[in-house]
Amino acid sequence: MKNILTKIEFHYTYIIMALGLVLTGHFINLIVFTSLIIIHELGHYITSIIFKYKVDKIIIYPYGGVTKLNTIINTNITKDLLVAVSGIIFQTLYFIIIFFLYKNNIIREYTYNLFLLYHKSMLIFNLLPILPLDGGKILNLILSKIISFNLSNKLTIYISLITIIIFLQSNTYQKNYSLLLTIGVLLQNIYKFYTNINYIYNRFLLERYLYNFTYKRTKLIKDKNKMYKNRIHLFKKDKKIISEKEYLSNFFNKKP
Repeated sequence: MKNILTKIEFHYTYIIMALGLVLTGHFINLIVFTSLIIIHELGHYITSIIFKYKVDKIIIYPYGGVTKLNTIINTNITKDLLVAVSGIIFQTLYFIIIFFLYKNNIIREYTYNLFLLYHKSMLIFNLLPILPLDGGKILNLILSKIISFNLSNKLTIYISLITIIIFLQSNTYQKNYSLLLTIGVLLQNIYKFYTNINYIYNRFLLERYLYNFTYKRTKLIKDKNKMYKNRIHLFKKDKKIISEKEYLSNFFNKKP
């Protein structure tokens, strides 16, 4: 637990929201909301450690948290999906404990209703297909299973932006300045992912060249941009079939 505490970082937007809640006398709301976020991120953290993924830091935002991992890109998609959903699982287990305490008259009805409100809203919001929310990560991983890695990243960005536009068209955010602040942070993260998309893909290719990954499925393609995260590839070039290693070796050796 001591190790995870040193990795937690509170984003300035969370601090603004927290100060607003404290100054308006909603201290219990802040405690309930923050505890749900911490437990949620604890789920990501523990699952990441089990799979031997290195956790850099956990950033707490007004809408929840983001657990930043320092891993290779060519990780196992199934393990990544488990990491992505583990926050939801831990948060739900935590709420079940709160429900048990409420039923046994250990916590007040007012506090329980706050937990219920924030638990439901956090789950629904976190499952939206928007990066870097859990829903956006889950979407990206599922897409990576069925389409190429490069296309899955681009499609996730488009879906994230479309979802935000639909959200802004609704009346949900009106007069809720915390949500508007949250949308700004989400757009900032999407833009950062967009500007790094070529770097991410080049890292993906370099890892495939440097390391020996083994997958059950093999796919014949003509272009490196069609490479999948969960498959070994054969390339058709000048009526010849060459291995993935040979193709990537030729690609990187030609680079200045």
